[in-house]
Amino acid sequence: MSKLLCVVDYQVDFVSGALGFEAARALEAPLANRVKQALTEGWQVLFTRDTHGADYLTSREGRFLPLPHCLKGSEGWHLYGQLAEYEQAVLPGVAFLDKPTFGAEGLPAAVRALCGGEPEEIEVCGVVTNICVVSNAIVLHSAFLNADITVRSDLCAAGDPADHENALRLLKGMGYRIAEGSR
Repeated sequence: MSKLLCVVDYQVDFVSGALGFEAARALEAPLANRVKQALTEGWQVLFTRDTHGADYLTSREGRFLPLPHCLKGSEGWHLYGQLAEYEQAVLPGVAFLDKPTFGAEGLPAAVRALCGGEPEEIEVCGVVTNICVVSNAIVLHSAFLNADITVRSDLCAAGDPADHENALRLLKGMGYRIAEGSR
């Protein structure tokens, strides 16, 4: 049985940089523990990285959110804190997907490559709940119709707690399992 943990955009700019917020900082240790646990249990782990270039402000997203962030190769683009260690070494069962906007068009192909086909179970966590987490959860559901998809509410955050809760309510209404703690 193939299982995937998808960690969405836990990058410096979303934690302590340009778009950082306190609730994201509080996720560092729990996310690091969940990644270690998942790898120990034989899960595959895919980290998405929001990735922009110098032309960000002229993009649709840049016009919507006119604050440069996650510029490829910058300090803010890298994974935050304890999770940064995964960028330093090539590990079996770990992969990265750089994405140019909220939802990653290449996510299904990256998941299939990492999992050797379609996963039966997917767990999603990361930031920002009401933007990139929602977008990528929907991409995953659209590509893997038979997978059991869980969004870990305790391992996601948004700058505004109301936005976090509204996003979780939306996902629950769409049939996603919303859970706290490991399965």
